[in-house]
Amino acid sequence: MTSSVHISWLYGHSNENVCGTVSAIHTSSPLFGIYCSICFPRCDDEVRAVPLHKRPDLVEACADLVNSEWQRSRGARVHALQKSCHEFPVCLVLLQGAGDGEKLLGHARLSQVVGHSGSLFVESVVVSKAQRGKGYGRTLMEAAERYARGRGFQRLCLTTHDKQHFYAHLGYVLSQPVQNAGAMTSFVPMEQTSLPSHPKVQTLLETPYKDVKGTPIFWMHKDI
Repeated sequence: MTSSVHISWLYGHSNENVCGTVSAIHTSSPLFGIYCSICFPRCDDEVRAVPLHKRPDLVEACADLVNSEWQRSRGARVHALQKSCHEFPVCLVLLQGAGDGEKLLGHARLSQVVGHSGSLFVESVVVSKAQRGKGYGRTLMEAAERYARGRGFQRLCLTTHDKQHFYAHLGYVLSQPVQNAGAMTSFVPMEQTSLPSHPKVQTLLETPYKDVKGTPIFWMHKDI
């Protein structure tokens, strides 16, 4: 028996949302987006990932969402979010419903990786505190992976301080550090990482890497 999900996203330049109940085998297929757009109509309770620059009306609400996890001045956060664009960085927002009933569920930011043209760096992954424990973290990451594949990328990289087991469950593996093209990153300055002079092997329980505050940080990636 396969599980099913209600999910849709904006694919490339398309402004059309798609929705449907899709078996797990379809959600893992590279043709998932095409399959949905052909077979399923929009529904009111759909969950979809949308580039923020296609929904500028959500910038302030998204600023509050990201600030709920990483505090920063609201003005600076709004300014950073407004940099979302098709050429990267891209801020994806996870939404449910439509009209007055629309909910902002989560956010993730994708930027390019220096020296790795086939990779994107995903950061500032956050789900609304009121919506946690419902599987939206997985939904958000899967949507980010589909978006990246749709743009021609083959790998997602990330860092985490304490969610390495969650990401490992999603198929991410421990890896070496990479340079995020948005490393001036206004969202999570901790991505600027200090590297040990003699790199050691990471495990899911221990890492030799630290952020600028000296907090241990895990580097991971997933081939998508």
